[in-house]
Amino acid sequence: MREIKPNEPLAAALAGWIEDHLDRDIALPELAARSGYSVWHMQSVFRATTGIAVGRYIRERKLTEAVQRLRNTDHRIIDIALDYGFNSQSQFTTLFKKYFGVTPQMCRNDPSLTLRLTQPLRF
Repeated sequence: MREIKPNEPLAAALAGWIEDHLDRDIALPELAARSGYSVWHMQSVFRATTGIAVGRYIRERKLTEAVQRLRNTDHRIIDIALDYGFNSQSQFTTLFKKYFGVTPQMCRNDPSLTLRLTQPLRF
């Protein structure tokens, strides 16, 4: 039987809530309020438990889900960007290229590209 880390239930609940709300803007103060802790403490607990900063996890999960939409639908890139809470197609493209090394259009045009996708956290 695996030993549960002290803050694992909290991190698991936060990760689950994030997964359920990837299609909207997720503000850290809102997430912290759900945890019952300050933003600083919530971020500290999440990182210590999961090994990844909560803001980075949210961004990487949104980008990963966007890859799935780019590859499996013909939705416009701007619509995908807005659906995942990015302010503009430009912001989305910049972050997408920074993280994956290719543009969203390149990803759509070449589904065989190997990208480092961030899977949901499992506890």
